[in-house]
Amino acid sequence: MNRVYQVLVFLSILTIPFLFNPGLYAAEGLKIGDSDIEIVPWGEMKLQYDDNVFLDSENEKSDFIVTLTPGVTAHLPFSDNLLKLDYHVDFNRFMDNTSQNATNHYLSGNLELNWRDLTFNIYDHFSRVFERPNTEATTRIKRQDNRAGITANFQKDRLGIQLGFENFKRDYITSAYDQFDRTENIYSLMATHQTFSKTKLLLEYDFGDIKYDHSTTNSDSNYHQLLVGAIGELTPKTTATIKVGAQFRNYKDSGVSDFNSLVIYSDLTHKFSDKDALKLSFTRTAEESTYQNNSYYELNNINGTYSHFFTPKLLGFVTGIYEEHTYPHESTEGAETKKRNDKYYSTGAGLKYYLQKWLSLTLQAEHIIRDSNFSLFDYRDNLITLSAKAIF
Repeated sequence: MNRVYQVLVFLSILTIPFLFNPGLYAAEGLKIGDSDIEIVPWGEMKLQYDDNVFLDSENEKSDFIVTLTPGVTAHLPFSDNLLKLDYHVDFNRFMDNTSQNATNHYLSGNLELNWRDLTFNIYDHFSRVFERPNTEATTRIKRQDNRAGITANFQKDRLGIQLGFENFKRDYITSAYDQFDRTENIYSLMATHQTFSKTKLLLEYDFGDIKYDHSTTNSDSNYHQLLVGAIGELTPKTTATIKVGAQFRNYKDSGVSDFNSLVIYSDLTHKFSDKDALKLSFTRTAEESTYQNNSYYELNNINGTYSHFFTPKLLGFVTGIYEEHTYPHESTEGAETKKRNDKYYSTGAGLKYYLQKWLSLTLQAEHIIRDSNFSLFDYRDNLITLSAKAIF
């Protein structure tokens, strides 16, 4: 209880100035001279209770985590173009399990260029973190990720053409994972047609090339992917991006099973009214794996959020996630040998209150289960999170 008391006092001290002096902080960004350049400082404070910090199947350890996130965003418009930059850092501090403390850095840039019928989007997102890279992992891992790319869009009447290139590089700082350092290059071509007034039909081709720094671990691979779908308003209340097709992923190591299968990437938002909305996404694809002799696992993910405004300032929401990982090769754990299969469930609910236009408070509870056919990988986790975010 002493730990809880210390955390609450600390957050109260930080929060009081925001609550009682809103006029002091409610700036609309900082303008640079007479220009349109705008600097927007922002910050977030978060207190989280986690009853299974290490996602252990048996020896569960709980803790309180305090996260302070200062950040700054810059908007630099010129002519009809826009450069947006953002930097923020998470200071994560665990009250008991201090080995999990982290200072995570995030830096991103996005440049939008508009030239008549031709537009370019150039982006770069960099992170240096000590976090779990995905739901496959239970261990926090130090790593650097960098995702950079460019897309060129040509739109003439109803016809649109998009060319894209993206480079993703993952560099594990934790030495035990150095063997999984990799680089991915993705080349894409998409054609769209404004078939309906607010809906485009699309045809997309992607080529991906994945290379590992240490080829003795996971196999290098490349893939061809062909997709058809739609973008835009399916109904007056429903907007969506839906892509369905096939991926043919070939691994250079003959001992690794290729992934040749149906793939789906979809996002949908349905507004029942001004107060109620439902967001759904469904993904089916292959993801790179760090588990034993499996270079990848087949991923099926369904994600949903239903939100409701009780008042103009009070938003309630419920969330749900179902995810399944299917591994192509047999592995051995203890006395059992079989193909690993994990099912991941997450349910949650929360409230978000907008005290001011620039200040919001969020309270959220989550319950997470991973159910594997290897009991060693089973776990349950409960999270309660209280956060305050201000955009100055």
